[in-house]
Amino acid sequence: MHHSLKIRSILLSILLVGVISPHLWADSEAKRPNIIIIYVDDLARGDVGAFGCPDPGTENIDSLAKNGIRLTNAYTHNAPCSPSRTSLMMGMYTQRFGKFGLSRGVPIPKDKATMAETMRDAGYMTGIVGLEKWDIGSWDQGALDRGFMEAGMHPPRVKGREGFGGGKSYIGADGSYLTEVEGGYCVDFIKRHGKSKDPFFLYFVPLAVHIPNTEVPQKYLDTLNPKHQGKYSPRQYLRATLYALDLQIGEMLKTLKDMDIHEETLILFSSDNGGDPHAEHRPLPYRGGKGGKNRSNLQWEGNYRMPTIACFPGTLPAGKSYAGMSSTIDFYATAAALAKTPLPKHCEGKNLMPLLLEEKQANPDDILFWNTHGSEVTRWKQWRTVKFRNEPAWRLYNIENDPTETTNLADKYPEITKTMIERYDAWLGEMADPVAAVKPPAELFEHTSRGRQARKPFGRGWMTVEKWNLIKDDVTQWSEFHVRERMQLPAPKETKSK
Repeated sequence: MHHSLKIRSILLSILLVGVISPHLWADSEAKRPNIIIIYVDDLARGDVGAFGCPDPGTENIDSLAKNGIRLTNAYTHNAPCSPSRTSLMMGMYTQRFGKFGLSRGVPIPKDKATMAETMRDAGYMTGIVGLEKWDIGSWDQGALDRGFMEAGMHPPRVKGREGFGGGKSYIGADGSYLTEVEGGYCVDFIKRHGKSKDPFFLYFVPLAVHIPNTEVPQKYLDTLNPKHQGKYSPRQYLRATLYALDLQIGEMLKTLKDMDIHEETLILFSSDNGGDPHAEHRPLPYRGGKGGKNRSNLQWEGNYRMPTIACFPGTLPAGKSYAGMSSTIDFYATAAALAKTPLPKHCEGKNLMPLLLEEKQANPDDILFWNTHGSEVTRWKQWRTVKFRNEPAWRLYNIENDPTETTNLADKYPEITKTMIERYDAWLGEMADPVAAVKPPAELFEHTSRGRQARKPFGRGWMTVEKWNLIKDDVTQWSEFHVRERMQLPAPKETKSK
């Protein structure tokens, strides 16, 4: 009798699980999903068709939104690029370990797992495409040192065009165009690992759409501007560079569909920070982006609110929008939840899946903070407080009614302003003191962008973590200068003629 009651109890429990949480029941039987993060460089929210851009060239990115969910109140953390990427990969405010502002070369904590390390340890095959934009940690904390098992190598660039920053080049010494090379790597990774018994985690961090946009191949300019004559504008170069990237994303989506694994794959799409005014970006309906005098553009909403999309066909609804506040530190928590692995204690983000599935309501009290290059910012409800450098007082904007932040409401709503300042001050009081970058040994100085970048392998094809561990202490095996000479690749014709 007791045995019979126990069986009935188990059956009842199974039925209740099915009624209460069908997703939980389905997840218990299914293979854990693949996860792809596409993190574009300098892409303004208003430059994506799904977020209001009238210009062509983002049809494949727009299809992610058509088949998924637009996150309309989504943010990047601690912009610009290096701190933004660090907060995503660490799932936390970087100021907690002393990384304020750009701070290239500042180490990430050795005792806190990166997202790649957590996914690797959960049984995922981890791959990165876009080593130039890893842009995290100290000289000895490259992507292959902190959790990635495979990395698509950066082709050596033409001599004299190796530098990081505005002078870096998309053009390889073999004449290759980096966006096309990176897209090919992504497709290859999906093909090799898409049917494995274990899921994959692919982190695609293209150089696009960072300047110099003038390096984009003519075929992309011709497609978007078939009747054009004369000199191209910076915006035409920007759109062509974005179009080239969009086509590569299209090839990735086609590969997932052809392999019939598109419904087994979550894609998270976003940008590291706002666009570049020099490239004539479109931040509308907001303002702001990169640069400006004393980096003044960074203070505005357009530098932080990103064109974020979550696409998971068959699981997430199609063509919907999510208005709750979210940020790129939520990507880590979401990936860990789907991987069915514990979220490390240092992570501050939230799992987006219950929110996107409308199983859970967004927290109306969510609040975000920024402290970067003199910009101090708080976002809470419909409000945004800002103070830039030596300003004596905070400004308050209703970002929903005033997206271009033209009307300061601090005097009209002093209590709201006071509350937000107090919360910002409390947050800042929890942060660590700024930490200095770690200098590499003298022999590695020039091979790590003068200590501002982690060492990384140059070449063509894939570098595995096993091979990297064998060669990483021998600069002749991986540095751009040595690899270019060894490959004996001729310079492009236009370089020869100079």
